[in-house]
Amino acid sequence: MDAKKVILIIDDDPLMLGVLAKILSPYYSVKAASSGEAGLRIAEKYNIDLILLDVVMKDISGYEVLAKLKENSQTKDIPVIFITGRNATGDEVNALESGAVDYIRKPFVPEVVILRTRIHMQLITQTRIIERISLTDGLTGVSNRRCFDQQLEQEWNRASRNHSSLGLFMLDIDYFKKLNDTYGHAHGDLALKSIADVIVQTVKRGTDFVYRWGGEEFAVILPETPIKGALLVAEKVRLNIEGSVLKIDNKEIKMTASIGVGATVPEHGSYPHKAEAFCERIDKALYQAKTNGRNRIELAD
Repeated sequence: MDAKKVILIIDDDPLMLGVLAKILSPYYSVKAASSGEAGLRIAEKYNIDLILLDVVMKDISGYEVLAKLKENSQTKDIPVIFITGRNATGDEVNALESGAVDYIRKPFVPEVVILRTRIHMQLITQTRIIERISLTDGLTGVSNRRCFDQQLEQEWNRASRNHSSLGLFMLDIDYFKKLNDTYGHAHGDLALKSIADVIVQTVKRGTDFVYRWGGEEFAVILPETPIKGALLVAEKVRLNIEGSVLKIDNKEIKMTASIGVGATVPEHGSYPHKAEAFCERIDKALYQAKTNGRNRIELAD
């Protein structure tokens, strides 16, 4: 079992909470919440892999907690196993129909709890591998446009809750079509890989994200970053690309990039419309950088 995976147990019965924690803590990192509201806060704050959720609680029911988890972009994909003392078949059907992945009845048999959680942790691992492949650009190894769309939604909503600034810049390789036409698509692919490597090596903060937007265009999301910080990172990327060399047929090819940069403090409930407009302004700034001579940065309106 993977000791690094995290289980959140939500149960307002201290005895049951303690029993489950004792059963699972040798194998997983366990977090506990004695109410539905506390569980929701923990689920949003930490990276939770699996939730064990009591159906009947005093503050809000397990069904209400599950509904709120599904409404939140940060927690909607966390698998939930219901735990309950009820034995009616209808309860189990309702639990599964509401979005739970499994249903464990009290009193617990420790071996069953361990096996059920192990099965779901294995499924989580397999699902994440498949998801990671689907969200990765096969050529450059960085995240793809689909991943960008998902991450932007998460970071936009997080920034709106925290009233923090979200930075973003987009860059396009200058004269890429000429390079492709002159040296062929194989060398064009090498150029894309080289640029992706430069961006990843420059954008070192663990919370920042690099994406291949499409074609020869890349994007970088910078959470909790005001415009001054976004401009600094973008300028480092521009300089490092300018300083890089692509070797083709014993020739050293210099590359440059044009960049559009912006930052905003998102308003609550403004996704997706204002997020789309934000991206459009930055993309417009990028093409303004090309119009104004390339190998430069322009700030979005």
